[in-house]
Amino acid sequence: MTNPDNEKLIDYLVVLDKPGRRFSSEEDTCWGGLIEPAPGENPGKTDEGIKIVLFGSWEFGYLALETLKAFESRFPQKLNLVGFVTDHPLNPDARISVRKRVWGLLEMHERVIDETTIIESALSHGTPVYTGEVKIESFRNLLKKWNPDAIMVCVFGQLIDHFIISFPAYGIYNFHPSDLSHGYGAGTSPYSDLAERHAETTVWTVHHVSEEIDAGHIIGQSPEICVLDDSRKLPENPFVVYNRIAEALGPMVSILAGELYRRWMLRKAVAVDCFDFASAFPEKVIYSLKRPVKRNDPENIFLNPDRSLFL
Repeated sequence: MTNPDNEKLIDYLVVLDKPGRRFSSEEDTCWGGLIEPAPGENPGKTDEGIKIVLFGSWEFGYLALETLKAFESRFPQKLNLVGFVTDHPLNPDARISVRKRVWGLLEMHERVIDETTIIESALSHGTPVYTGEVKIESFRNLLKKWNPDAIMVCVFGQLIDHFIISFPAYGIYNFHPSDLSHGYGAGTSPYSDLAERHAETTVWTVHHVSEEIDAGHIIGQSPEICVLDDSRKLPENPFVVYNRIAEALGPMVSILAGELYRRWMLRKAVAVDCFDFASAFPEKVIYSLKRPVKRNDPENIFLNPDRSLFL
């Protein structure tokens, strides 16, 4: 069972932030657990629409979460965000490859901000949050309870097993910020890949999740995203580049959610196999993605999520 001492910070900053929220963990998990929103935390939330669970963390995962929330708020009959699963970068017991991933670039206080912000965002929407292991029986039971029609993944540190992959009738999809169709940037360091290749552009790739990292069938990609500044150089600060790349994420998530809803309405219970995301982007967004990156603009997406949302 998870060590309660490792959960005190989350308990204090998130659970106790609003009366009625509850944290619990099961005997078979070594870290994290389930945080449930207070009763009536989002009274406007309904049970209608296609049921989606999101696995995600950090700023990209936060933007995916905010996009799905905005989609549901605008079209409550179309989408129901029934659960959110996130990394736990504050707990040393969590096996999420902290040093190899973006968390390794952040100080502990920055991880606290990221973790509490994303959990608070989900809970305030009336969506329960899970921060523990996913390849255990208690999480499988939780997934059965949530019973999602589809799962989306964006920046998640644990390997996802066959049980989860095969569970949703409408598929499980990962958003990865590199051109996987040409074999570029798989794994934990898409910025390093750009630097090593002296790349001028990149894309978001959406692919089916497989048990091998970033190796599932590719269903589509975003328009090209410029990653060079006015001097035609890649900014040395990876967060500047990531914030540029983030501008295309909201549209990708929203477009996929719309396609999944269309299939759900038609009762076409099969995964999306191929989709032309670029053709669905508004021209003004495509134009923005072609502009040079602002060299000194490592804007924190947590402070301005609206800039990548598209509905």
